[in-house]
Amino acid sequence: MNTLIHYLEIYRVQLKNNFVREAVYRTNFLTTLFVDFIWIVVEFSLFTVIYANTTTLGGWTQPQIFFFLGVFFSSDALFTVFFQRNFWVFSDLVNKGELDILLTKPTSPVFLALTRSINITAIFNVVLGVLIMIKYAGPAGFAGGLAWFKVPVWLTVGLFTALHIRFFSSVWVFWTDRSWAFTHLYYQFFNFASKPDTIYPKAIRFLLRTALPFAFIGSVPARALLDGLSTTEELGVAAVLCAFFAANGILWNLGLRRYQSASS
Repeated sequence: MNTLIHYLEIYRVQLKNNFVREAVYRTNFLTTLFVDFIWIVVEFSLFTVIYANTTTLGGWTQPQIFFFLGVFFSSDALFTVFFQRNFWVFSDLVNKGELDILLTKPTSPVFLALTRSINITAIFNVVLGVLIMIKYAGPAGFAGGLAWFKVPVWLTVGLFTALHIRFFSSVWVFWTDRSWAFTHLYYQFFNFASKPDTIYPKAIRFLLRTALPFAFIGSVPARALLDGLSTTEELGVAAVLCAFFAANGILWNLGLRRYQSASS
């Protein structure tokens, strides 16, 4: 319990510091909102054009697609709030020796590396995504009622999926210059996450649910909320996330053995 309180206090201080920074750079706040709003409009416009020529896409009706977009936007925004900025400078921890400071602290260096920067403005995108879900929940066939308690659970699944995949693409900085190649691949495959996985061929669909589980960010949570998943599918989600958690832990520890500090 003391350990948990210790980490919560650290996170509280970092949250306070980030709030002060956001208050100072208010133009950044408005710019971020504008850019994200344009992205959402583009995605909605794309599917609006598609559904002007068909009634279903990969088994999804238009309201179901828009409900999926609400889930995807919320899940991605949560990742942006808590972790995105930390990965922008993740390679600097190794290449510039900034990891030295974190390794000397009486706290997990991974925790510090991933929680130093918090994008508080992205919370508005989380709210927007939830509002989109609420608007299209009925037409999409969402049960509502107590089923809404499942929404935070599946958004958390999407959040930690994005975290594990992004960490996996970044941890290779211990062996490469800046792991840009892997990061580039991450963003290329991330485009698959913005569309329902059922629209892709079986081979790609399998990949998006196993080795590169981008479907867990939006598609699978949306299907779980609308139609439910089988026990096998739920176990599959848990197994894949556990495998990534274990692999990332191993790679991090191996990377630390290879790490050359700024003072060495």
